[in-house]
Amino acid sequence: MKKTLKLVSIHIKDFTHAVPLAAASLKAQLDAVPSIRHGLDVSFHDYYVDNSADFIAQDICKNIPDMIGFSTYLWNRHIVLEICRIIKGKFPAVILFAGGAEATAFPLKLLDCAPFDFIIKGEGEIVLTEVMNRLLNSDTLENIPGVFLKGAKQNLGKDQQPVMDINSLHSPYLTGTIDPCRYSGLLWELSRGCPFKCGFCFESRGVAGVRQVSLDRIRKELELFEEKKVNHVFVLDPTFNSDVKRPKKILRLIIKTAPLIHFTFEIRTEFIDSEIAELFAGVHCSLQIGLQSAHREVLANVNRTIDTVKYAEKIALLNQAGAIFGLDLIYGLPGDTPDGFKESLNYALRLQPNHLDIFPLAVIPGTALYDNTESFLLNSLQDAPYTLISSPGFSESGMAQTECLQNACEIFYNRGGAAGWMFMALETLDIEPSNFLADFAVHLSSCKEPLALTREEITVMQSSFVKEQFVRHNRKNLFPVMENIITIHGALNRSLYAGPLVTEGESRFNDETVFCLSSGTISLCLKYDFDALMTVGELTFEEFLDHYSTKISYLVIYNCDGAVKTLIIDHTLNRLLRSFTGSDSLKAICGKENIKARKKIYEFLEFAVKEQMIHT
Repeated sequence: MKKTLKLVSIHIKDFTHAVPLAAASLKAQLDAVPSIRHGLDVSFHDYYVDNSADFIAQDICKNIPDMIGFSTYLWNRHIVLEICRIIKGKFPAVILFAGGAEATAFPLKLLDCAPFDFIIKGEGEIVLTEVMNRLLNSDTLENIPGVFLKGAKQNLGKDQQPVMDINSLHSPYLTGTIDPCRYSGLLWELSRGCPFKCGFCFESRGVAGVRQVSLDRIRKELELFEEKKVNHVFVLDPTFNSDVKRPKKILRLIIKTAPLIHFTFEIRTEFIDSEIAELFAGVHCSLQIGLQSAHREVLANVNRTIDTVKYAEKIALLNQAGAIFGLDLIYGLPGDTPDGFKESLNYALRLQPNHLDIFPLAVIPGTALYDNTESFLLNSLQDAPYTLISSPGFSESGMAQTECLQNACEIFYNRGGAAGWMFMALETLDIEPSNFLADFAVHLSSCKEPLALTREEITVMQSSFVKEQFVRHNRKNLFPVMENIITIHGALNRSLYAGPLVTEGESRFNDETVFCLSSGTISLCLKYDFDALMTVGELTFEEFLDHYSTKISYLVIYNCDGAVKTLIIDHTLNRLLRSFTGSDSLKAICGKENIKARKKIYEFLEFAVKEQMIHT
């Protein structure tokens, strides 16, 4: 009989990036070896950190396997350890092992924390193949580079060499090991390693340079993704654009092969030029860019540099091309202070990213920063998630205050979709972004669960807060214009995240048809003409009011195949759309609303059904 191996992935939550790529890659490699394939049945299993350890242990052991391997990361370390204790207590003969980032950082410490039989440090495909060969042949696991057994001592000579030719490894997608249709999004590995050595990251530690997946394999995987109608792909390449020519080839390949898939890339500003900015703008994608701090002396402590003028010039190329991008900031870096972080926040927001992600510093084992904890006097959690508690520049209260600023930015700027209009308010009020968000944090403090607010609730809160600010700064007369702009952008944001109509209804209709608005369709009544409002930005609020007076207008915002569109409509069509609640027939609505222009109505409805604005 075959022996059984279950590879377990425990994700942070059920979202687009929750894909067991590591486990699938291990299975693809094991299945490619005939001697292993004939003697071992390998499967992989997905869970989430909000599942209980008892549930996961019980589920894994419904059919008791011979071996269980865990992918361990800072977010799942605790639950993995608990699961192992439960399983070993009930089924002591089951062989348990772990790999992943936590295992690589401190293999011996992980061995001491739970009843693992062995730990694999570093890249696992080749090592696990050797391990399984030996176990199937009842051989010892001693002296395998990268494998740590109970009672072992730290021996750097036992670290295996990384796989230098990653194209010798088998693709979990092309082998059919992982079915793209099972997941809402995919992780796509294009390289391993990193040419930079940032102190807070261990992506490049122990590995020189970058090892790249071949363009031929990339093309084949892209063709598969397109065939399987994949929606979203998160690219695993921390410096996608560091090789100047290669990323341009890949982007052109994406445009040709998979133009409808949304991609997320991590890039560096140093390598942005106008050509690649235009290519990014031509791909359905978003970019994530590490800024971390705007202070050269702070970044020097984590082996990074910045020229704020050149950085801004590179970002301007993305804005000019219309590329979608976000920036990352870290608070608590050695040498930084809460006031210094606010300056970085102001710098980042002036670059007008589409979103801004802020994180507290994590002093992660295995990184250079962890090795220098004492010299920087960093006080951090000694267990996952290793977050900074305090430092000479950041007291505990300073960290807490900055966390409030982080939440304010996440809710107001990111979830609230304020990138398109916040600077109109800031320039009118003559206020720094960090002070504005600090005031919003106070405004937010009355909310019991701010991170649970819906996007619609956030728009209402934004409008209420901005009104307070305009009144406080003696700009009350300008707020009605600002209010309309907030309303429009809030609706655009909600429509985008609502997504397109998934299941199309019947395209034919008659007087007895009952219509509903699609989830991404929002009908607005504005105090000013919509086209006139679009001039704000070119015109100041004062100039706008000099040129335009109030004029009621009606706007419908909707999502068609993932693209958010706007349409100016008249009062009659606005009344009609607002009546589409899924309860009354078209005939009943027209009678109730006294709508008689039936030919015009039918022409509009044909258009609205085709554009996925409404459905039956």
